[in-house]
Formats: sequence, C-alpha cells, structure tokens
Amino acid sequence: MSRIALITGTTGGLGGEIASRLAAAGYGIATLNRSREKAEAQAEALRRAHPGQDVYPFVADLADTADVARVIDEIASACPRLDAIYNVSGVLTDRRVVGPQGLESHFAVNTLAPYLLIRGLRPSLAAAASAGGPAVVVNFSSEVVTGVKAFDVASLPDPPEIGGLFGAYAKTKLAVNAIGCMLADELRSDGILIYSVDPGATKTGMTQGNKGMPFFVRLIAPLVFKSVEFRAGQLLKAVDAAVEKGSTGLFISGGNEKPQPALAVDPPFQADLRKLLDRLAAGYSTSC
Repeated sequence: MSRIALITGTTGGLGGEIASRLAAAGYGIATLNRSREKAEAQAEALRRAHPGQDVYPFVADLADTADVARVIDEIASACPRLDAIYNVSGVLTDRRVVGPQGLESHFAVNTLAPYLLIRGLRPSLAAAASAGGPAVVVNFSSEVVTGVKAFDVASLPDPPEIGGLFGAYAKTKLAVNAIGCMLADELRSDGILIYSVDPGATKTGMTQGNKGMPFFVRLIAPLVFKSVEFRAGQLLKAVDAAVEKGSTGLFISGGNEKPQPALAVDPPFQADLRKLLDRLAAGYSTSC
C-alpha cells in the first residue's frame, strides 16, 4: 500500500509544487482546496503524470469550521491511513474578513483549521505510524513569528486590528508554532512527528503584490524571494532530515532548525491557546 500525504492549498504555487514532488516520490496524494474546479483539474494532471497512484481531491472552505469538520469525515473515510499532513493553506491580507462562525480569517485558516485537521485525522496518522511510520505533520509558519513578543490569546478570533504581515498574520502563525510544541509529546506517543516550517521568502500568488505585505517587502521581493521549486525542495529535504533523526516539535526556517519563539514554548500561553482551540472545536466531529 502506497503512502498517502494530505496537502492543503495545492492550487497555489508552493502547495502544488509540494504535491508534485511527493507524488514523484511515490506518495498517493490527497489535496484540500476551496475551488472544486481547480482541484479536479489538478487531480487529473497528477493522475496523468503518475499513472496508478491514488489521487483524492477534497474541497472545503477552511475559514468555515463546519465545512472543515465535514471534510475531515470525508478524508478519514477515504484515507484510513494517512502518512503525512502538510498544512500549507494560509491567509495574509490587510482587510478584516470574517467567516461563517464569526472568526477572523487569519485565525480560522492559519491556526484553527490545521488544529482541527490534526485532531480529526489523528487516527489515520496513527494507523500509518503503526504500519511502519512515523507519520508526519508539517504546519506552515513564518519567520515573522520571531518578532512576536506578547499578546492576548483570547484576541485571536477577533483581533483589534489586522495589521498585515506583522499583525494578525504573525500572531496566528506564532500560534501554529505553539501548537507544534504543545502537541509534540502526545503525538509522538502515536508515532506522529510534528514540525512548524517557515519555507522562507517565496514568489507565490500570496506574496506578489499583496497589500498585506509591507511596501518595502513588496519592493525587494522580486530580488530576494526564491522560486517555489527552490523552496519546496529545501523544505522537503529539511523535513526528511528531521524525520530521519526522529526529532519532533521543531521550528524549521529556510531549511534549518531554529529556536522556537519564547511564547511558543511558554506553558501558560500553550494552556490558554489549547483551551481556546478546544472550546471552538467543541460540537464538531474532530475529537482526539
């Protein structure tokens, strides 16, 4: 039975490149995107490029918690064994966008959706690990988390201001790192390793011309941002190296292991974050 990897946001540049590389490495591919038309077209392209390999295109709006819960059930049914989850999807904007449950989109997509996917698909990950794992969770973070020093966890679902790259985006990505730290030991008990990964400055649709990016960053982006091909290769190589060592709970940035931000390893911060996430998850079929 081939290994199966779930990748979110594959109709974007970096997610698509990761899906293609994992398929080339022999993985069956499950994708999770918002656009059904784009997802189906990509699935057909993967099937043509890799005949005989399983390809599962799933569709959900990650800003809609109820839709995430629905698709988790679909994924778990189709993929009772899941060897990897790559939570690539992300939101970066200078505007306040609120989802159906009243949650601000940076938090809903960048933080809560990955947590729900990990919770709900943990049995599938554990099944893969018991069959010869380890299984792997890779949550996409950002180097901007190193500049986040303190904030009120309770403000994440409805921040007082959005603030672009260094505002709600940075705080929700810091929360991603904290998720990796707080879940590392308990997931390891099931043979699951977890990493927070900053791919580095990458030329993607989200970073090119996005007003959520500071003007000076947009100015230098064409000169210093790297291609999705380079970043995907660098990222996958670093994750493979960490898995080979059996490490977990790491922060990998630009292909290298870096210290976790202080807040991410702070027990009171982790406790407040988990209480918030579990409260929001209550009532959905995503229990550990």
